[in-house]
Amino acid sequence: MRAGLPSERDVLLGIYEMYEPAFPGKTPGENDPLIAIDVTAVAAKLGCKPHLLFGFLYYYLEHKYRYKTGENTYVNLFVVQAGNMRHVVNFPYLAAILSAHDHDRSRYVWTLGVSIVALVLSISAIIAQLVTSK
Repeated sequence: MRAGLPSERDVLLGIYEMYEPAFPGKTPGENDPLIAIDVTAVAAKLGCKPHLLFGFLYYYLEHKYRYKTGENTYVNLFVVQAGNMRHVVNFPYLAAILSAHDHDRSRYVWTLGVSIVALVLSISAIIAQLVTSK
């Protein structure tokens, strides 16, 4: 990873870890899925520039994950302004996307692990064959 360029999973996980204790809010019965984030604080946690993080959220992740639910209505991951809140994420949606990333990562790690074991067994078999053939 290049310095200053966190991965998609790193960004989602960073936001999740910082704001999970604050969700769903302190008001009983509050079920607003939107939560305002401090882009500068998240960028500091991730070790990147706030402008890069904002661009990544707004121009890339929002475009990638926004979907249409009806005529002129969308579910957004990141919104610049929602009511009186600024830099807002749909926290349950972010958690769902992060969960999918974690699932894909777990599957990748298992596949890689099995492949490495198969490679080690194959090399061991070749070495055993060479040793016993002499």
